[in-house]
Amino acid sequence: MNSIETDTSQKQIYYRLITLWVICEAFAGGIMHGIKIPFSGLVISSLAMICIILIAYHVPEKNAILKATIIVAIFKLMLSPHSPGPAYIAVFFQGLLGNFLFGNKKYFTASAIILGILGAVESAIQRLLVLVIVYGNAFWKAFNVYINKLTGEKSITNYTLFIAIGYIFIHAIVGLLVGIYASRMAKRSLHWKVQHPEFLIKHTEEHQNNFPKKKKKIKAAKWIFVICWALLISAYVYSWIVPGNAIIPKNEIMAMLLRSVLIITTWLFFLSPLLSLLIKKSIENKKVKHHEAIAVITKLLPESKSIFISCWKFSAKEKGVARLKLFTKMLIINTI
Repeated sequence: MNSIETDTSQKQIYYRLITLWVICEAFAGGIMHGIKIPFSGLVISSLAMICIILIAYHVPEKNAILKATIIVAIFKLMLSPHSPGPAYIAVFFQGLLGNFLFGNKKYFTASAIILGILGAVESAIQRLLVLVIVYGNAFWKAFNVYINKLTGEKSITNYTLFIAIGYIFIHAIVGLLVGIYASRMAKRSLHWKVQHPEFLIKHTEEHQNNFPKKKKKIKAAKWIFVICWALLISAYVYSWIVPGNAIIPKNEIMAMLLRSVLIITTWLFFLSPLLSLLIKKSIENKKVKHHEAIAVITKLLPESKSIFISCWKFSAKEKGVARLKLFTKMLIINTI
């Protein structure tokens, strides 16, 4: 009897953690619209990795993370059908990496740290690769030349390389901290309900229907493209006004503009829809196999989403990292 109760309890925790991961992937951006800290995308990605680490700790069943990853991808398709292909790539990268790393629970903390670092670094590299593909090396060389002119240095310094390394390094440090924090959290989480009963949230129907609407906004990644185009256009105008002192020749500027517009147009209207279609077809085929889990999680979503919102609102009494820690702690107490 005790064994049956344990299995049932473990299964409930498993489904609730998958539901939380679904919310992180499909709703967190809209729910946390008012967030006032940088790298909000990294915060949401970190929450997803925390879910994976908690599943690894509380559900020792083999391939539990792999199954959870597929279910999360199914719900991402159902709830955010317009999500681009790379968004699914990130989900599967983290999920498959977690499933591999936590195959041996003996090195749980080390596995959590590696997942945190590699998951965060993959996100950073993916964004940097997009910029390199879209604008090519000429844009970044021109940026280096411009900075060198401002500083008055005689030799060309590769500032863009330093910026890229710094960007990846910041993500790696955050991933390291997330891995350490999540591994400790997983080991303490079962005792938190007893230690902090004041953090327990009573669910009501009123909360269930009180969801903030997701507002459309230009993502930070899209702002980068806008800024780069603005810089290129400014450089092109400057090359006409002061042709003898132009940083980049007019023909090179025009080539970079055309290249970026052509690549982005091709991606938006051809490659991204094709990639999304292939991924969605593959995910659709998994629905029948996981119909039981889908039904359970569909019922859990409204309450879990309400809890997510309530925890975020309650944590507003803290600021910055302290708020994130309180928010995460409350979220786990009300999930497990």
